[in-house]
Amino acid sequence: MTPPISPAFRVRLSRTRFLGAATLSLTAAAALVVSAGAAQAQPAPVDTALATAPNVEVTADGAAESLPGAAPGTAAEDVLADAVVADVLEARGTGLSALDARDRDVRIDIREASDGSAFGVAIVTAPMGSEESPYAWLFAADHEGSEWTVGLEGTEEFSEILSASTLLAEEEREAVAASTNPDEVSASTYIGVGLPFSIGSSMVMTGGPHGFSSGHPYSSVDFAGGNGQARAARGGYAYSLCTGWTRVIHDNGYSTDYYHLEDYQWLPGNNVGVGHYLGRQGNSLCAGGSTTGAHIHFALRGYTDPNAAGWYVPLHGRTLGGWTFYEGAAYGGYVYRSGVGTVYPGGSVYNYGF
Repeated sequence: MTPPISPAFRVRLSRTRFLGAATLSLTAAAALVVSAGAAQAQPAPVDTALATAPNVEVTADGAAESLPGAAPGTAAEDVLADAVVADVLEARGTGLSALDARDRDVRIDIREASDGSAFGVAIVTAPMGSEESPYAWLFAADHEGSEWTVGLEGTEEFSEILSASTLLAEEEREAVAASTNPDEVSASTYIGVGLPFSIGSSMVMTGGPHGFSSGHPYSSVDFAGGNGQARAARGGYAYSLCTGWTRVIHDNGYSTDYYHLEDYQWLPGNNVGVGHYLGRQGNSLCAGGSTTGAHIHFALRGYTDPNAAGWYVPLHGRTLGGWTFYEGAAYGGYVYRSGVGTVYPGGSVYNYGF
C-alpha cells in the first residue's frame, strides 16, 4: 500500500509556479531542517550485548510478537532478555564471562507477553557432569518508556509487576504474586509441606540434607525407590522450568523443586493439588549437573525472609511429611519422628503428609 503523503509535502506538490532562487534556497534549507529532524527522531539502536552473548540463549515462542521495545536491527525479545540477564547476574553476583569460564549458560524463556508486561523463566545452567547445580527463577517484567523493569521471583518487584499486569489467569496471578511477596508472607514453624511422593507410601532417602548447589543452605534431599513417582508435596501453581525440573509455588510462603524427572508432565502454571503427578524419578539433566542413579532431587524454597526471599532454605529443624530433618555432613544427617525413631540415608521414609 502506498504510504500517505504528508501535509507539508502535499503543499509543495501543489505549487507548480516558478520559484525564485531565494525562495528555492529557503525551501532547500527548510527541507534540510525537516530531514535532520526526521533523522533525529529515529530510535537509536539498543545495546543487547548481554542477550546476544555466546553463552546466552533466548526463546520467546508465541510471545515475541506481543513484546514492545523493538529497535532498528534489534529483536524485541533480545531487548527484554538483556534486562533479565542483567538482573540474573546481579542476583548471582557474577558476570557472563565468569559463568562462561565455568561452562555455565544463561537461558531466558519468555513465555507470555501482554499489555507491555512479560512473564517467563530464567535459568543459569550447571556444567554437565559436575556436582554443581543450576539456578532458576520465574520473572515478571514491565515496559515503560523505552526500558524494561524486571523482577525475579521472590522480590517485591516480581510481585508488584505481576499483580499490576494482565499476565496469567487472574486467580493464578494474584495467588503467585501474594505467595512470593516477602512483605505479605510470614515465617511459621509449621511448614505444611509433605514429601515428594504419595502420602501413605514410602521411598528410600538416598541422600540426606545437602545444598541444591555446593555448600549451604542444606535445602535438598534425594529420594528413590517405591513406585518411583514424583508427586506434589503440597498444592499450588506448578511451573515446568525445563523438561525434568518442576517448581510448585504453594500458598504458605514456600515452594518446592523437583529435579531429574523423567516421564515428565509439562506444567505451565497449572493449579495442582497435593499428590499431583509430576513425573518419575530419573536422571534428567535439562539444566545440567549430574546424577549417580535415578532419583528425585527435592528442595525447599522460602519467601518469608526479605533478605533471602525466593531462595533455598535449610531443611534443618523443619518438619516435612511428618519427619523433622537434621543435617550433618552433606548428604548425611537424618530424619526423626516421635514414636517411630530415626532414619538415616539408605533407610525407608514413610510420607505421613502434613
